Amino acid sequence: MDINVENDVVVCGAASKSARIIAIDEQTGKMAVIRKQRKQGAHDYIEFYNVLTGWLATRELVVCPENGSIEHAMFVANGELLVSHANGSICFVDPHDSRRVKRIQIAASTIWAACEHSNNVALISHSSILFIFDVVNKLIVSSVSLGVDSRLFDVSSNGNLVAIGAIDGIMIAGDGKVQRTLVLDRENRRDPTIAWSVRFWKSDVLACGDSRGTVTLWNPESGALIQAIKCMQSHILTMCIVNDELNVAGVDPRITSIKKLATNEYDVVRRRTGPIRDVRSLASYDGRVYASGEDFDIFVGKDGCRPLVQQWKTNIEIGGEIVASCGENFVDVWWKQTGDDEPTRGSDFVPQHFKSVFLAKIFSPKQTIITCWSLSRCGKQLAIGTAKNVSIYSILPETRRKIAKIATFDDVAPTALHISEKVLTVCRGDFEILQFQCAQENKKPRIVIDQSECGSVVKLDVSRCGQLAAVLTTRCQVFLVNVANGQSRVVKVDLPIDVIARKESAVILCTHPAFAENSDQKKVVYEVAATNASILKSASSLALRMTPTSPKSFMPGLPIGLCRLRGDRFATYSYDGHFSLVDLENQKVFTPPDAPTTAKHAVNGGMMENGGVFVFGARQIEKEEKVDRIVVLRIAGDEEPKVDGFRLKKFGMQ
Repeated sequence: MDINVENDVVVCGAASKSARIIAIDEQTGKMAVIRKQRKQGAHDYIEFYNVLTGWLATRELVVCPENGSIEHAMFVANGELLVSHANGSICFVDPHDSRRVKRIQIAASTIWAACEHSNNVALISHSSILFIFDVVNKLIVSSVSLGVDSRLFDVSSNGNLVAIGAIDGIMIAGDGKVQRTLVLDRENRRDPTIAWSVRFWKSDVLACGDSRGTVTLWNPESGALIQAIKCMQSHILTMCIVNDELNVAGVDPRITSIKKLATNEYDVVRRRTGPIRDVRSLASYDGRVYASGEDFDIFVGKDGCRPLVQQWKTNIEIGGEIVASCGENFVDVWWKQTGDDEPTRGSDFVPQHFKSVFLAKIFSPKQTIITCWSLSRCGKQLAIGTAKNVSIYSILPETRRKIAKIATFDDVAPTALHISEKVLTVCRGDFEILQFQCAQENKKPRIVIDQSECGSVVKLDVSRCGQLAAVLTTRCQVFLVNVANGQSRVVKVDLPIDVIARKESAVILCTHPAFAENSDQKKVVYEVAATNASILKSASSLALRMTPTSPKSFMPGLPIGLCRLRGDRFATYSYDGHFSLVDLENQKVFTPPDAPTTAKHAVNGGMMENGGVFVFGARQIEKEEKVDRIVVLRIAGDEEPKVDGFRLKKFGMQ
């Protein structure tokens, strides 16, 4: 077995995106991430992730409401995502169908924040009005004028009373009126105290995080101050409650936990250090706290605090001599310049040195958000999908033109794509699969399958022969679809995260919650028959030799992605670049004697950024070649953070 191993660094625009706001649905484990575009005046957009495991984020849908700036996001009772906008409207977004976006105008000014209020939602606007909105019937139930001429910052409810954070105080509203205002002291006469964040810790305890770095606890019924805790060195911008602990963070990025002690006093019990820049949003799920802000990482904390691992396979693809990386509205293309192989005696693994040359930057039509994309296995065709169409490009690195646009298919709105030399397979809506002929722009597509209530397809792979399609949906289900007759079969596996389609079977990669008991012995890879979706073979991460290679590794030894190789072979790889090769026919597992990147190097070298810094792929330059060309790429962002890290003041510093 001859294997060439290539190493390089790839610049990816997706690695340089900050998350302004995050929200997590505790019923389904879906996380919504609100991001701003780099282009001035462009619409904000939403990325949905699956975080059921607690340590790995699998990207699902990308939705752009095309409604300007998003100021707040929250999941409501029916599983929809509610986002409020600077133009005074709100949008309801279905996390299982990107086409279901409903916009409702509420006010003439910005809707700054929202919260649950009994069976409804409370909204606060820049015109100092509190709206009570019915999310089922989609109408305003009541409104209360707050009577202040200043911006409102946050809102929280215990079901009866609504607390609104403002300048120099907190307003308590109930029974259609403002009942009282809780006054916050100023540090000096000139600078006001801003109530950035308010949260009902219990029905009779209201917490407020302010610009002094102080958490004040109040009795909302009587207006009495329970306790003031000076716990941060700068503004507290956000709060959340996890396991009866109040977690706060902000310009001082340390995630600080406050708890009620046996003495009936409240005090700091834990500080988590992970983020180094402003934390603007906290969310909780399954006993963990998630933090996002000016850092490019999203952090997750329970016993410690670490970056949330991401599957970069959705942002970087390898085909033939081409490496492509996807940003928010562009795809960067690199062309491989082959170097000399460096043979190693007594080893099948041959390190290869090469240099990638930047070929082109391809923008989406009108620079709209890219929802999905695909690079053909030969690297000669590229498909880019947006919320309105799909564009196909031909990559010609050795010609003068380099990139040529072949066709555009309008009114498609894809959620997943797969392109070969002749056929474009498109998934859209609530599980609908179409096929287009790449060279026939005006010909109607062939409908392969259309079955509703199964969720949108977020991962798609088609076998080399084109007869079998394996898909992963937003409802964490895997379907095997016969492309010829449209028959589909569901595969019963838990937490699937990646798929590979073969001629007569499919390979499915699953995962487990972080540090579950005996997780290395639980099955993670399955080979499934295409005819009846029965499991033919399975293997654990221990059998795949995917355990962490360093005792200092703080991530579970579980693979996060699959890679197709020649014949009956495929590879699994982890967040740190460690990989194993699997031969299905001979039922053997191969690992390199000296892996080019290991967990030890990744952790000790300080390279654990952007939620996992390596992506794995394979080249096939010639159809009949007998060498597996493996590519291990380290991810680098194309921009630096716009905010400097927070500098903690030590004792005696002014």
